[in-house]
Amino acid sequence: MNVFRHRSDPFENVMRLQRALERSLSQPLFGLDWTPGGQGLYPAINVFEDGDAIVVKAEAPGLDRGSLDVKLERNRLTVAGERKLPKPDEGCSYHRRERKAGQFRRTFRLPYEVDAEKVKASYRDGILEVRLEKAETAKPRQITVQG
Repeated sequence: MNVFRHRSDPFENVMRLQRALERSLSQPLFGLDWTPGGQGLYPAINVFEDGDAIVVKAEAPGLDRGSLDVKLERNRLTVAGERKLPKPDEGCSYHRRERKAGQFRRTFRLPYEVDAEKVKASYRDGILEVRLEKAETAKPRQITVQG
């Protein structure tokens, strides 16, 4: 796509570039995740440390717990699922439609090795919480200095 054209008005070229950037930024990144209302990735996720664990919290209201898929592979956590919205009544016409439906997948690299046997996941009040305990090899150890 040729964004710049040879015209005498440089302001027109700047406006054309701005419109092209706005169009590209309003699209989902590489088609991997969809963006509700053009505002960030879905679901919104926080990842933080809590003592000897990494906690992942995802806002996923309106999902059926059975549609969630959480996988741990090496040091990568994948959260996937599908949001299904009820079909509107026949003859219904929308004035505004921002709630998206469809499949999603988010993958995160974890900052250290975790114990796969101690991973716990729960889904309450529209929040998915995954708690991943540090592996013993990833925990800090006190080393005695000998003289």
